[in-house]
Amino acid sequence: MAIIAVLFKAILYEYLCLVSFCIVFQVVMVVQERKRGHRYDIKHFTWVYIFLLYLTLVLGLTGIGNIRDIVRYSAMISLNEINLLPFHSISEGIATYIENIILFMPFGFLLPLIWRQFQPPWKVICTGLLFSGAIELSQLFNRRYTDIDDLIMNTLGAFLGWALFCVFQKLFHAKMRKRTENLEQVNFSFLARHEACFYLICAFLGVFFIYDPLLF
Repeated sequence: MAIIAVLFKAILYEYLCLVSFCIVFQVVMVVQERKRGHRYDIKHFTWVYIFLLYLTLVLGLTGIGNIRDIVRYSAMISLNEINLLPFHSISEGIATYIENIILFMPFGFLLPLIWRQFQPPWKVICTGLLFSGAIELSQLFNRRYTDIDDLIMNTLGAFLGWALFCVFQKLFHAKMRKRTENLEQVNFSFLARHEACFYLICAFLGVFFIYDPLLF
């Protein structure tokens, strides 16, 4: 029970760091949308905070670097800790590859589920690629291994998550189509049109600048 309590506190601490910047963005966006006559329902923000909780788990499991690591490590970048050769370590087993795919499948599923702008697959793929790339690059600061295989598998996982969403969408086609038609009537602001991207950026910056893993 003690281990579970510590784990819960660690996740909660990282989650609070992650949502800190997101809340500021959210308040600004909601104010802008209200001026346009658009009000968000509670269901939307419930899904948003589920998505942010998922991002907390991803950033925690991947162990991204943060601004404190620049001070902790005298040599920030080592070429020995970077692998640019695809499938270089596949001979050691595929377990890590499968784990990276599974890790990013919820990413590809939740994006189009919450934001209709992400229903085209290329948007999910590009966003998954960029977010995974940011994680890999940040690991240069904390001396973790930066691997192109992780980038490839994470992006593949995002695509498979999108494919799973398509199956889900066909099962609940009528209900989701009605929701999409209603949203198409709304004239969204720039912040609202790119809401998901701003959440990803704010979440990453919150962990990068505020979170300190050595506290737990």
